[in-house]
Amino acid sequence: MQRNYFLMALACLLAIAPAAPADAASGCAAKEAHIQAKIAAAKQQGNDDALRGLETALREVRRWCRDDSLMGKAEMRVQEKLAEVAEQELELREARLAGRTADKIAKRERKLRKAQEELRQAIAERDALKR
Repeated sequence: MQRNYFLMALACLLAIAPAAPADAASGCAAKEAHIQAKIAAAKQQGNDDALRGLETALREVRRWCRDDSLMGKAEMRVQEKLAEVAEQELELREARLAGRTADKIAKRERKLRKAQEELRQAIAERDALKR
């Protein structure tokens, strides 16, 4: 039970971690560096609870994180976002052909733009892992 809690905390921590700049480490090294920075901040603030959780997260990253695994997940995310863009393009085209109202078409256009932005982000994250 406690292990699941720490894995969930690790997942949350890594999900909110900012993207690494182009010249910074990427993949597992970036995750480790990010956690180490948080550990230093927790030590400075005397936050023992956060420190324990972050040290556990660091151990888990060192134990389980593999760059090839991250690359596979990133590539899968790109493929999912490509499929989403294709689906939104199809729905927009169908809405136009069916003569939907301007509001409905605008809604489809917004969904398509959002899907395209998510695809760009997924590609950028994948490409950052390649460096």
